[in-house]
Amino acid sequence: MFLTAPTIEELKQSDLTDLIDMLAKQTIEYSQLLKIEGITSKTLAIKEMVLNIQLVIDAKKASQKSAITS
Repeated sequence: MFLTAPTIEELKQSDLTDLIDMLAKQTIEYSQLLKIEGITSKTLAIKEMVLNIQLVIDAKKASQKSAITS
Protein backbone atom coordinates (compact mmCIF):
# COMPACT_ATOMS: atom_id res chain seq x y z
CA MET A 1 0.00 0.00 0.00
CA PHE A 2 1.04 3.58 -0.51
CA LEU A 3 2.28 5.65 2.41
CA THR A 4 -0.42 8.14 1.51
CA ALA A 5 -3.17 7.40 -0.96
CA PRO A 6 -2.74 9.24 -4.25
CA THR A 7 -5.35 11.86 -5.01
CA ILE A 8 -7.50 11.66 -8.11
CA GLU A 9 -5.42 14.47 -9.61
CA GLU A 10 -2.23 12.47 -8.97
CA LEU A 11 -3.81 9.36 -10.45
CA LYS A 12 -4.71 11.31 -13.59
CA GLN A 13 -0.99 11.85 -14.16
CA SER A 14 -0.43 8.07 -14.47
CA ASP A 15 -0.78 6.24 -17.75
CA LEU A 16 -3.47 3.63 -18.27
CA THR A 17 -1.20 0.58 -17.95
CA ASP A 18 0.15 1.82 -14.61
CA LEU A 19 -3.37 2.48 -13.37
CA ILE A 20 -4.51 -1.02 -14.32
CA ASP A 21 -1.49 -2.48 -12.52
CA MET A 22 -2.25 -0.37 -9.44
CA LEU A 23 -5.89 -1.44 -9.57
CA ALA A 24 -4.93 -5.12 -9.65
CA LYS A 25 -2.49 -4.79 -6.74
CA GLN A 26 -4.82 -2.73 -4.57
CA THR A 27 -7.77 -5.04 -5.28
CA ILE A 28 -5.72 -8.04 -4.15
CA GLU A 29 -4.57 -6.20 -1.03
CA TYR A 30 -8.13 -5.11 -0.27
CA SER A 31 -9.48 -8.64 -0.65
CA GLN A 32 -6.80 -10.13 1.58
CA LEU A 33 -7.15 -7.52 4.30
CA LEU A 34 -10.92 -7.69 4.23
CA LYS A 35 -10.74 -11.45 4.77
CA ILE A 36 -8.23 -11.11 7.64
CA GLU A 37 -9.35 -7.90 9.37
CA GLY A 38 -12.90 -7.34 8.20
CA ILE A 39 -14.12 -3.81 7.70
CA THR A 40 -11.62 -1.41 9.26
CA SER A 41 -10.46 2.10 8.51
CA LYS A 42 -7.54 0.56 6.63
CA THR A 43 -9.74 -1.60 4.39
CA LEU A 44 -12.11 1.30 3.80
CA ALA A 45 -9.17 3.50 2.74
CA ILE A 46 -7.99 0.86 0.27
CA LYS A 47 -11.54 0.46 -1.04
CA GLU A 48 -11.72 4.20 -1.63
CA MET A 49 -8.41 4.07 -3.49
CA VAL A 50 -9.68 1.20 -5.66
CA LEU A 51 -12.80 3.20 -6.49
CA ASN A 52 -10.72 6.28 -7.33
CA ILE A 53 -8.42 4.26 -9.60
CA GLN A 54 -11.46 2.79 -11.35
CA LEU A 55 -12.91 6.27 -11.80
CA VAL A 56 -9.72 7.56 -13.43
CA ILE A 57 -9.39 4.46 -15.64
CA ASP A 58 -12.97 4.92 -16.85
CA ALA A 59 -12.34 8.61 -17.56
CA LYS A 60 -9.15 7.86 -19.50
CA LYS A 61 -10.86 5.13 -21.54
CA ALA A 62 -13.77 7.45 -22.36
CA SER A 63 -11.31 10.17 -23.36
CA GLN A 64 -9.41 7.78 -25.63
CA LYS A 65 -12.65 6.50 -27.16
CA SER A 66 -13.89 10.01 -27.92
CA ALA A 67 -10.51 10.91 -29.42
CA ILE A 68 -10.73 7.92 -31.75
CA THR A 69 -14.28 8.73 -32.87
CA SER A 70 -13.50 12.42 -33.42
